[in-house]
Amino acid sequence: MDLFNKVKIAYIHFIRKPLFVLLIKTNFIKIKKLKPNFFFDSNDYLSEEFRKTLSSIEDESKILNDADLVLQNNFQTLGSDVLYLGDKINWHCDYKSGRVWEKLFYTKIDSKASINKSDIKFPWELSRFHQSLWLAKAFVITKDEKYSKKFFELVDNWIEENPFCYGVNWNCPMEVAIRAVNWILALHIFRYSKFFDDVLANRIFEALYLHGIFIRNNLEFGRRNGNHYLSDLMGLVWIGAFLGKYSFGKKWMKFARRELEKEINIEVYSDGVDYEKSTYYQRLVTEILFLSWLVLNITGMVLSRTFFDKLKLMFNFISSYIIEDEVPNVGDCDDGKVIKFSFDEKVSEMRNFLSLGAVIFSDSRFKSIAEKPYSLILFLFGLSGIEKFNSIENVVVEKKSFVFPDGGFVVLSSENFKLFFDGGDIGMRGWGGHGHNDLLSFELAFKEKRFIVDSGTYVYTPEPEIRQKLRSTFSHNTIMIDEMELAEFLNLFRIKKDFTRPNLKVKKLNEDNYTEIECEHFTYARLHNPVVVRRRIVLYKENEKILVEDELNGNGEHKVDIFIHFHPEVKVERIDFSKFNIERNNLALAIEFISVENSEIKLEDYIYSESYGKLTSNKRIHLSFKKNITSEKILTNIYPI
Repeated sequence: MDLFNKVKIAYIHFIRKPLFVLLIKTNFIKIKKLKPNFFFDSNDYLSEEFRKTLSSIEDESKILNDADLVLQNNFQTLGSDVLYLGDKINWHCDYKSGRVWEKLFYTKIDSKASINKSDIKFPWELSRFHQSLWLAKAFVITKDEKYSKKFFELVDNWIEENPFCYGVNWNCPMEVAIRAVNWILALHIFRYSKFFDDVLANRIFEALYLHGIFIRNNLEFGRRNGNHYLSDLMGLVWIGAFLGKYSFGKKWMKFARRELEKEINIEVYSDGVDYEKSTYYQRLVTEILFLSWLVLNITGMVLSRTFFDKLKLMFNFISSYIIEDEVPNVGDCDDGKVIKFSFDEKVSEMRNFLSLGAVIFSDSRFKSIAEKPYSLILFLFGLSGIEKFNSIENVVVEKKSFVFPDGGFVVLSSENFKLFFDGGDIGMRGWGGHGHNDLLSFELAFKEKRFIVDSGTYVYTPEPEIRQKLRSTFSHNTIMIDEMELAEFLNLFRIKKDFTRPNLKVKKLNEDNYTEIECEHFTYARLHNPVVVRRRIVLYKENEKILVEDELNGNGEHKVDIFIHFHPEVKVERIDFSKFNIERNNLALAIEFISVENSEIKLEDYIYSESYGKLTSNKRIHLSFKKNITSEKILTNIYPI
């Protein structure tokens, strides 16, 4: 880390933040009456044409049902069932565990301390105010003031129950930023309501100003920045634009724009892969950067062409791994979204987000994968956004393979197979972050159904043992030597050191007959008797067969474990010692190991997490042996039955 960043970290955390805390505790911050800038003015949210377009995109009954659940104080998040929150919402409560956090000063709240499996993410998620957009859609459809009344009641109650800087919902600046974005977007629709009087307006504008003050003085800047710092910057952009008539708003935007230009080059590889190394965080980070770009563009503070081009590459990476309404479950998944447009929106559904990329970049491929316009386009770009989406040419999406050499991912595709391969570092340039110990692991889909999967995430702080188990080497479809982790864990979000030094080679890509990749790593060179691990994967296109060749080069005796984990809906049948049939939705594949007579091959029960807070059982194949290794090869064939 260079001297400038060290000084910057010291200034933010040891000078600016302590001064801010002192000012808060002495009640020094004063607020005057504020006037907003509604920067989405061109979107006529309450026009009849807008209403008709929304109704053509989404089912009206679904929109109203989502909003009615909010009216009744029902909520669902992070793997929970639909929960009734009572007549009066407790914004400091994890309704799953029952824990209620005290309204302490925000610096005294430990976000990582879990009691009786409590999860601080529940009150955070509730206070992100995704529900405000569900009410807004119903208001657009019906013009019924009960939806606007509920929105203002929720916001007013939140302000009352969450005094500035006190309580769990002021503990994390990222959460403050996401809440501000959802409030501001909803206010663009609800400002037409009869309930939006001057007294309430001033109260909300003051709260948004305080949100901006808080973010600016509590930036999550450190030795490795990630989605949290980017969210802080996004929050400053949106609040700064909304209060852009004032010098402080303009300063927040200018600062955020400058930092965003820096961070996209640090945190996003040149091929568009976010360095946190997670398919789900890839979507979140892309959304954060897109929402920042959008508002800066609208307000005339245009980001550079370099930023714009890299943003397209980020959308392109997402487009490469979408499998209908699912994606590979690689790295962490915490269901994180800035804007969530429906009550039960599937976390793995990314086509709706990709539709935004189609509009921004006039991209036919993005549009054709997205298949249809979504309400995200309508609310962020207005009717002109839908017109633009519809004007983009539809194309036949070619089943081609992609390589992302800097990010270390490869997507191999044939007519029926899609294989997602990890051939890169653990994540965040040696920090780990939201990356797992999954080097050389792969996910495999056949005819748009995922068969071989990574094990997922489940939760973070409530059950740390399961958290560490699911990010471990043995929870991925990879190779483990001497039961040693690819990287040792320092805590729930960091590793001690990344020894992998992966060497990813693409030998043939999109050739007529086959695609071939190879990757080796040097994690186990730190053993007393070093071992170099290499995995070669060949996808034969004509007969649609996959060959996985694992090669171990070293010396001395070693224990070797190779794992293959299956989607919970996959049925596994053992045919003989080294052959298995796997079936899902009347689709069947065979997995056959070659020349493994001296190995033990077991079919085991395991666990799988589809999304945050959800855990179910699945099956895995576990191949193991112990022997002196000089040069050893294990071959696996996968082919349709």
